[in-house]
Amino acid sequence: MSFTIPLRRLGKSDVPSAGGKGANLGEITNAGFSVPAGFTLVTEAYNKFVEQHDLRQRILNLASQVSADTPQSSDEASAAIEILFLEAELSEALRAELISSYSALTPDGEATVSVRSSATAEDLPQASFAGQHKTFLNVRGSEALLEAVKACWASLWSSQALAYRERMGIDHNAAAMAVVVQTMVLADASGILFTANPTSGARDELVINASFGLGEAIVSGQVTPDTFVLNRQNLTVKETIIGSKEAMIVPATGQGIDFQAVPVARRDQAAIANTLLMELGELGIRLEKHFDGVPQDIEWAVLGGRCWLLQARPITNLPPPPLLDVRWDPPRPNTIWMRRQIVEHMPEPLSPLFDELYLQGGLDQSMQELAGYIGDLAGFEIDVWDFVEPPFAATVNGYAYSIASFNFSWKLIPTIIRMYTIVLPKMIQYMIPYWQHKALPAYLADIDRWKSIDLANATDEELLQGVHELAIEDAVYWFAAAVPLGIARVTDAALDRFLKSVTKGRRLADGSRPTSGHYLRGFPSKTLDAQGQLEVIAGLVRNSDTLSEEVASTPAARLPKLLANDPAGERAMNELQQYLDEYGHQIYNLDFAVPTQADDPLPVLLSLKAAVTHPERDAQAHQMQLAQEREELVAATLRSLNPVQRQIFRRLLDWAQRYGPNRELALFYVGAAWPTLRWLALELGWRLTEAGSLEDPIDVFYLQSAELAAASKARSAGSGRPELAELARERRVLREARKRLEPPNSVPPDGRFKFGPIDMAMFEPKSRDDTTGPVLTGFAVSPGRLTAPASIIRSPEDFDKMVPDTILVCRTTTPAWTPLFAQAKGLVTDIGGALAHGSIVAREYGIPAVMGTGAATQRIKNGQRIYLDGDNGIVRLLGENETGEEWLALSEAPSSPLVSKKKLAALAAVAVGLVIWWQRRKRGNGR
Repeated sequence: MSFTIPLRRLGKSDVPSAGGKGANLGEITNAGFSVPAGFTLVTEAYNKFVEQHDLRQRILNLASQVSADTPQSSDEASAAIEILFLEAELSEALRAELISSYSALTPDGEATVSVRSSATAEDLPQASFAGQHKTFLNVRGSEALLEAVKACWASLWSSQALAYRERMGIDHNAAAMAVVVQTMVLADASGILFTANPTSGARDELVINASFGLGEAIVSGQVTPDTFVLNRQNLTVKETIIGSKEAMIVPATGQGIDFQAVPVARRDQAAIANTLLMELGELGIRLEKHFDGVPQDIEWAVLGGRCWLLQARPITNLPPPPLLDVRWDPPRPNTIWMRRQIVEHMPEPLSPLFDELYLQGGLDQSMQELAGYIGDLAGFEIDVWDFVEPPFAATVNGYAYSIASFNFSWKLIPTIIRMYTIVLPKMIQYMIPYWQHKALPAYLADIDRWKSIDLANATDEELLQGVHELAIEDAVYWFAAAVPLGIARVTDAALDRFLKSVTKGRRLADGSRPTSGHYLRGFPSKTLDAQGQLEVIAGLVRNSDTLSEEVASTPAARLPKLLANDPAGERAMNELQQYLDEYGHQIYNLDFAVPTQADDPLPVLLSLKAAVTHPERDAQAHQMQLAQEREELVAATLRSLNPVQRQIFRRLLDWAQRYGPNRELALFYVGAAWPTLRWLALELGWRLTEAGSLEDPIDVFYLQSAELAAASKARSAGSGRPELAELARERRVLREARKRLEPPNSVPPDGRFKFGPIDMAMFEPKSRDDTTGPVLTGFAVSPGRLTAPASIIRSPEDFDKMVPDTILVCRTTTPAWTPLFAQAKGLVTDIGGALAHGSIVAREYGIPAVMGTGAATQRIKNGQRIYLDGDNGIVRLLGENETGEEWLALSEAPSSPLVSKKKLAALAAVAVGLVIWWQRRKRGNGR
């Protein structure tokens, strides 16, 4: 067979033989674009060379020694592999064919060429491998060419390429390398053209980088180029940024390239004229059109006024087009909406199916059922819509908001009084048993019922019915759980306010002030049970020294494969699967379109790896320590109070400790149906994809139930609904674009949470304090003070960036984030208050937390040291020479309690209701 193929005989379908670069260059050559003449040495030549010298197993053995925790191991493996290639000889047949093809490039047979790697997994939409493989410029002579070819092959195993394949999940054994050889364009100027703005995602803009000399200076990041932004419609220049261009790359006198200083007088000049910018823009638009409208990343060069194209590939990770003229108007005029309560578990834009079934339908149905149950308890009818107009929740630009405008009429006062004196005591008495013994068991029973369905034989209608019922059941469960959550919130706040009034000036052993959080730690919880189970699994791993070392050196995402393939890890893998069966329903996002922890267990694996490498961490021992400290603190507090204070303290403590643990348990089961619901939905998605009504099974979440029913009806008739596939794709793209928006806390942005004249700002998810200085203020939800670096984790995609023993800084947390708490020394969030997931879990782990700062993820840099005061709700951004110790005096500042004095009135009526209920209960027990 022939090992070299001219570019003109290649096309975009030839990636397996010519690699991404060779296939794309062949495609644009045949499309009539100006491409330097050349040929490709196909991947089969690489495979033959590796087989001839028996290199494959030796290469894979060296690659397997790479450890993510030991960066030099990658460099060492790569260097050893390179030696294998450079010391081996090409076969005579291959040498002869290479030299023959090279000699044919120019009449004198001594062409100056570029020799460029072209791997089978590069220059693709999902994986560019930019800069991972080698390119050799200004190569002259056959011997230099042969050495450059072997070096290109070896670069398939560069340290960067090894790490990149690991991250992208590309099998090392499947990788192969072609090599592109082209005549050199000795460019006057060169650069890169993007046919869409790679930063903003704007499709109506082209972006051109340009510099003097060869383009390698820009590609390798060794020079600051000029940047031109062109209007796509008329190719006029919208923006020009002249780069410094201190140096340029030029061909060396012999082989290779040299850096050459750019004369000072030229540095402020544009590298190319406007006429060439327009010509490049036209070429880019033509090329994009040839590739079916896919935006392109194009390398170009200009010599003597002529434009040459050196490479073209799809732009990798191009953001969706930006949304223009975005307005944050309320769903109904003259109303206020907020991202609070259940909405805090929906950090991203919603999928259409979740929006329909859960937000629009499930929550309203749930509220009505709850109101009916409470009305039966009270003995009179309660219509929740007397107080608020439906719907309870709605979306603005795809983001969920709950209503914060309540109907206040003096005619409702008698009803409100009856609710506080009759309904509230009965809610406290009966709603927790209702949640524990009726709502939760009924919810879990429905999950089990749908989990047992025969998936293969279920009809489309049954699958859709299961999705619908489980969505509604979770919404019903949420409002059943909302009462114990609210009671825990109120009793916690009452205890906290009492402590602040009677312990002024008093300090604990660590110097902090007593808060309710100190008295509510150390109780058993699902959260700590889960961490304890991970530590048991870690113990199984540590039983094998070899396996323990492998786990420590293996990226967390690859641990399941490692455990499954290691005999010593079999039991640990079984235990890990049991863990995910029990705890894996926990959500990153309440939207069921988003995978659960079982689908994406990265935080669990990170926590497991940390438990293997840090055996001194013991969740059970830590819980026992917190419990002991709590009881000692209770005893000390009782001794410090007078008889009246002591009686009040005992009552408030009893309430808070009785109802507080319900918060974590109630939230633990939110979204418990999602693994089963997703199982049903994705089965329906597979069927509709095969029928042509969806492009991908995941798109099932981007159609509404009536549309899915129509697609199923078409499937039963043996046809598809391609227009629904297009609709789902458009909605998916829109949701991705909306993820780049920053939703305001309230709509309209200056809206305040009120019930008639009563200010309810204490229930808002963000602090309203100014956040422009070095101090951020929020809600003090878990006590303690410390100084440590910050790990900025904006989404689950960033979980592998969590550095142990740092302060976790994020927008908000949901249950699936819980394993990260085992690695965190503290918590800071943008949104959330005392009832949010993060506040509950932070207390259980005994770490300080401040929530609802409003802008922590924007203001704090990753790795920056910050001072965190969980007693007073203060976060201080530290300068380079600040230690944080000097800010301990901040604890003397006016506190930011869970409930301020001005807002205490909002809780007064609740406290009265609690006392009435307590007294009635005592009288009942006495009788």
